[in-house]
Amino acid sequence: MEKRTPHTRLSQVKKLVNAGQVRTTRSALLNADELGLDFDGMCNVIIGLSESDFYKSMTTYSDHTIWQDVYRPRLVTGQVYLKLR
Repeated sequence: MEKRTPHTRLSQVKKLVNAGQVRTTRSALLNADELGLDFDGMCNVIIGLSESDFYKSMTTYSDHTIWQDVYRPRLVTGQVYLKLR
């Protein structure tokens, strides 16, 4: 399932990041490393997101009750596809 509005307000996501109340997956860490980012770098990308970076909200493939927001920010390495759950 997909929708064109964020499931979670970006301001709330940024508050959680600033409070250190976030975690990541191993896959995300490995992909970020390929872009030259560590965990702090990943958090900085999220803090730098704007509403215009939003692409869509979608449910996970394994559980259609869990929503994830997709953003496509442009980094110095190019545009990335960023899923936040």
